[in-house]
Amino acid sequence: MGQSEREEFTRCWRANVDRVHAYAVRHVGVNGAQDVVSETFLHAWRRWSQVPDPALPWLLGTARKVIGNGRRTERRRDALVRRIAFLDEAATSAEAAELVATRRHAAIQALAALNSNDREALLLVVWDGLTLEQSAKVLGVGLGTLRVRLHRARTRLAAALEEHSDSETEEVPCLTD
Repeated sequence: MGQSEREEFTRCWRANVDRVHAYAVRHVGVNGAQDVVSETFLHAWRRWSQVPDPALPWLLGTARKVIGNGRRTERRRDALVRRIAFLDEAATSAEAAELVATRRHAAIQALAALNSNDREALLLVVWDGLTLEQSAKVLGVGLGTLRVRLHRARTRLAAALEEHSDSETEEVPCLTD
């Protein structure tokens, strides 16, 4: 970015920062507004050649996207906290520690035995909590291909866990549901 572009950006920032901040305060409160403003202007800095004149509508649209991304991140974090709390509660059950450890070991072995495509498909949906559409996009495959991989992965995982359960370990349902 050349000197003249920096000066243009500085003028844009001075002219619009208060309005972007007011928009952010309205949507996320005083405590989160500065982060939204900072990230919005960071996007503008990185894409300065694409920022139209007048810049305010573009800046507010970018701030809106930043806020939406933050809310999605917060929902995912909250879901993860709930999952961890659930797993922690399940781990502190009255069962003997060696039985729980044996089950976990069996689940990890069964998961590791899957081929990498099947394992990744299963983990994206079950562990990361992505939808089928999101998982397919991450893997760069069609929805039908993902469904086949998931079916295959669940079938193989269930078989491996069943085989292990014959050796006195129960199936781990959270991975095969």
